[in-house]
Amino acid sequence: MHVTMNELEGMRRVVLDGRLDTAGVGVVELSFTAMTVSAGKPVVVDLAGVSFLASLGVRMFIGTARSVAAKGNRLVFYNATPAVMEIIDTMGLAEIIDIAETEADAMALVRA
Repeated sequence: MHVTMNELEGMRRVVLDGRLDTAGVGVVELSFTAMTVSAGKPVVVDLAGVSFLASLGVRMFIGTARSVAAKGNRLVFYNATPAVMEIIDTMGLAEIIDIAETEADAMALVRA
């Protein structure tokens, strides 16, 4: 599991790549949280490279989204694969975190 970050038009863009299972979350949770929460900026997260999302990954996302919101910002996902989208829908994660199809849509949502 890998996580990378860059600045994009006043917001933070995070790209995840790999499996968010027990091992994957263990590898990226601290850096993912630090990259998103400490920025004090809106965050868009590219999920195109995430091949699997387990309950620990969902927990990581919920905690991070709440921390970002506590700082007055939004966290939005985009580019989720059909398999990951199915897990997001099943777990009700879209009720907590906005999901967009494209990066442009995600950027528009965090600005809204």
